[in-house]
Amino acid sequence: MKEKTILASMVTVTFLCGFVFATVVGLAVGVGNLDLLPALAIGAGATMVWSFVVWLVSPLVMDLMQRWVYSARPMSIEELGQYRPAVAAFVQQVCERHRIKIPRLKYIDDMTPQAYCYGGRANNARLVTTRGLMHYLDDEELKAVYGHELGHIVHRDFIVMTVAATLLNVLWNAYLIARNIRGRSNSRPAYPIALVALVFWWVGQYMLLFLSRTREYYADAFAGAETGNPNALSMALVKIAYGLTNNEPTPFSQKLLGGTRTLGISDFKSASTTGYAYQAVNQTRPTRLPAPALAGAGAEAATHSGAATVDTLVTVDGVRRIEKVMLFDLYNPWATVSELGSTHPLTGKRIRTLGEQSQAMGQQPLLSFERVDVYGHALDTARLYNTFLFEVVIYFAPHLLGAMFALMSMGSLIIGRAMLAGAFGGLVIFGIGLGMVIKGVYRFPALREPPYLSVIELMSDPYASPLRGRPVVLDGTVIGRATAGGKLTEDVMIEDRQGGLMVINYESPLAGLGNWWFAMRRVGRLMQQQVRVLGWFRRGVSQLIDLKSMRTQTGEVVTSWTAFWGKCGGVVVLLIGLIVAAAGAFAASERHAVASSPARATRVAAPAAAAPPAAPAAETPAAPAPPPKPATTSAPKPRAPATTAHPKTKRPQ
Repeated sequence: MKEKTILASMVTVTFLCGFVFATVVGLAVGVGNLDLLPALAIGAGATMVWSFVVWLVSPLVMDLMQRWVYSARPMSIEELGQYRPAVAAFVQQVCERHRIKIPRLKYIDDMTPQAYCYGGRANNARLVTTRGLMHYLDDEELKAVYGHELGHIVHRDFIVMTVAATLLNVLWNAYLIARNIRGRSNSRPAYPIALVALVFWWVGQYMLLFLSRTREYYADAFAGAETGNPNALSMALVKIAYGLTNNEPTPFSQKLLGGTRTLGISDFKSASTTGYAYQAVNQTRPTRLPAPALAGAGAEAATHSGAATVDTLVTVDGVRRIEKVMLFDLYNPWATVSELGSTHPLTGKRIRTLGEQSQAMGQQPLLSFERVDVYGHALDTARLYNTFLFEVVIYFAPHLLGAMFALMSMGSLIIGRAMLAGAFGGLVIFGIGLGMVIKGVYRFPALREPPYLSVIELMSDPYASPLRGRPVVLDGTVIGRATAGGKLTEDVMIEDRQGGLMVINYESPLAGLGNWWFAMRRVGRLMQQQVRVLGWFRRGVSQLIDLKSMRTQTGEVVTSWTAFWGKCGGVVVLLIGLIVAAAGAFAASERHAVASSPARATRVAAPAAAAPPAAPAAETPAAPAPPPKPATTSAPKPRAPATTAHPKTKRPQ
């Protein structure tokens, strides 16, 4: 893992440096402006200076935020030793072994299980833990979590990520400079280079996220090696996920999780899936532990030393029962796609990697992750990837159809068919709308007679998709809003009979305003009611059901327009595209008619205009001929040049 992490860091930083170099050279060569290089040098230098200042000052700013926003207080290593002497001794040993100072320990009195570190250098790092972490984990698991955070400090992840982020900032500033360069006649000669810099910056963001996930694996491996027990961190990850879903969500806990999502031991959105699964499989009713304000020293002591009370809820056998839920994380291609935008690997992948490390150390892995689904059938890898490729095409159908008509419009312009170009130009919007309709129809298949399923049955499906919904009926109890403390949140959370939790997505026919009205007027009446939900299940980083209808125990029916907006929104765009295409074709035909009318008038007038030059040649030999006679003949005017074409033939006097 060390070699892989070093290679990933070198590749990421090298590519970002290459992107910066290519952008600067392209600007210098493409624009040819002598003032450009000084501007770029100033911009790049200012970015690096600013990043250096942020790197120096950010720990102090974070200290203020931890104190004011999260009420974090200092905790000495001696205080930690009073409650968890084995953990305190482990921290001291690791720091001595790797020749770093003991981090400044901080403590947040909240039941949300979380741990994270920050700082500028290894010797001025801060390590923050919460009361929830102390409550849920035993000594071995808590040592593993501290070992993970110490791994970030020992590996100098602060410096590596700061350098990579600085290079991204340089690319962004290069894009801004190139976009605003003006040439003669107010032209933008560096606009193509600006687009290239923007693409480099966009790609660089995903490279930075990849580097972050790689260094998370590296910190996991460090914790496994230092504790000698990788399975302890695997158990800790599951217990943290269980704790995230076991607590009563409060505005403070939501603020803590949101503010520390990129820093924490795990991503709470993906970890919540594991927590929900554990509750459902083992039928453990959530105790909904509150997150009170700052407790006294006695309460803290009870929390620090009382991890064994929750250890009876989360057991090794219980963890092994949720193995099938993690098959989606490991083998479904959509899981890999959803992970691209995350700073942390999926929980299932982390546990599998830790299992490989424990196996290399001669220990039995916590989970085996056999390629067998919950029904005992071998996992169909071909089905997974064929479905994924097809759904990728469906997902990008609006983009593909819009691009197709745009290319047809450009081709028509090249061959000089202006009317076709105008029509195809309007059909770009039509293509986008048609793709949206195709996508909407695929996302919301016909419900017909969907099966009655539990949360765990839905989550154990390795073939689940974030795109195509699975028709389902789910019975449960409304226990709260999807976002704790959000009075304008229209989505609700239900708990099924086995203890599994699921978010229910509601959409009003009036869109945003209707959603707010529903959140304020009706969601409160649904609380603690038993309901039957009909809708479409989807799974990505997290899981939800797009609601079709919900019937309460009192007979009240809630109807959602989720499928309507998913399908009819594309129909509206499609009709607008047809109107624009017709207007574009009509305007192009009008321009073509106006452009061709002078040429047609010139062709009609050409014979008459040729007569006057020939008239003088006929007048000289036929001077005695009376002028009116040719005009009184019934012969058409074009014959006049024919009579004068032979001047030797004279009419008798």
